[in-house]
Amino acid sequence: MAIDPRKGKATVASKRTIQSEGSRSSQISLSLAFDMYYNAKRAEGLRERTLADCRSYWRYFLEWLEQDRPEVVEVDQITTEVVRSYVGYMMHDHTRYGSVESRKKDSRKLSPATVSSRLRAVQSMCKFWEGEGLLLSDPAAKIKPPRMDVKEKPIMTEEELSALLNAPDVDTYAGYRDYVLILLLADTGLRINEALNLRELHIDVNARCIRLPAELNKNRKPRIIPLSVTVLRELIKLVEETRSYFDTDYCFVANYGEPLKADHFRKRLLQHACEAGIDVKKKPVTPHRLRDYFCTQYLLNGGDLFTLQRIVAHADIKTTQGYVKPNEAAIRNSHEQFSLLSRIGRRRR
Repeated sequence: MAIDPRKGKATVASKRTIQSEGSRSSQISLSLAFDMYYNAKRAEGLRERTLADCRSYWRYFLEWLEQDRPEVVEVDQITTEVVRSYVGYMMHDHTRYGSVESRKKDSRKLSPATVSSRLRAVQSMCKFWEGEGLLLSDPAAKIKPPRMDVKEKPIMTEEELSALLNAPDVDTYAGYRDYVLILLLADTGLRINEALNLRELHIDVNARCIRLPAELNKNRKPRIIPLSVTVLRELIKLVEETRSYFDTDYCFVANYGEPLKADHFRKRLLQHACEAGIDVKKKPVTPHRLRDYFCTQYLLNGGDLFTLQRIVAHADIKTTQGYVKPNEAAIRNSHEQFSLLSRIGRRRR
């Protein structure tokens, strides 16, 4: 009988568990890797604005790689050290609009909030690439965002809002439109893009509210925003006047009938603020500051936190809690009322 020459020898029948030193998970180019990530996010149904931000954040990262790390041309060459160096560059070396020829240059650095946003985008990409097997491990998983000092938001006062409302020339269509939009933002806390996408069908006159559909909401859920009688009346008047000029059902349009753009209104709002005598360097006047004003006044006038959360559509109650701080006068009045020493002082008199 023939003897099996393999008898008694070691056998390897399982999958390899140790890869050779310097082995790479893939050799996928950076552009192809991003296309895979972008197409996956688009298939998930992300909104166009989110996808546009994604493209911008990738462009910033790619421009830095081409300038500082030209040897990184494939996705598996992105290491933790590369990502950390990118964060360091954004925090200490990059200046605002440095690569934008059409923008005025200045020496100011990127804010920690901006750096954190761009880092989150890179982290999202790296996590996706790891899940798809393009990376052996996530190089950005352990990178921490920069710490930020929490600055108190300068909240607009009632006197400043009154002056701001008196600034637009309501005898012109654009001035009256701006006036109504300022009223609406201060009365409802709407985000500027939510307000500019309003159409006639979203206004429920009988219920005195705006019924915002899910596709216009940031959290993709429908919501109801109450309106005061004054704002509803002015909004209806604007809609009727707009209909007499243009064939559109948008509530806020430009002088030629197209939907009003957010940046255009921001510029006009800044002009109105300067005309109203507001120091915009110390207290910036933006559409979001009107949202801050609404939240602040709602709570100071006795509104409850949970109802406010529903109105302004915060996904987390912690966002609402951190959104509004009592003003200085409210803090002083509360301290005066409940301070033990103040009560002792009153008894002595």
